[in-house]
Amino acid sequence: MSDESDFLGGNHDRGANGSAQEIAPEQIVCVDCGGVCHLLTRAFLEEDGTHGFQPGDIVAYRCEDCLDRWDIELE
Repeated sequence: MSDESDFLGGNHDRGANGSAQEIAPEQIVCVDCGGVCHLLTRAFLEEDGTHGFQPGDIVAYRCEDCLDRWDIELE
């Protein structure tokens, strides 16, 4: 779909695979300046009705201090 109805934010439960929060934290520490980076990427709604991230997904973070962007592959 082209609208944002497939996107869900934050701490939604993924069932047996854990939560979106466990796989992609909302905040990380900036490697360059030590500031706080916030998650930009929203979790997708899966075909089976679960939502969140999976290992191998790429997520983006932005630092609130230096404004660097970090694209990270989830494990």
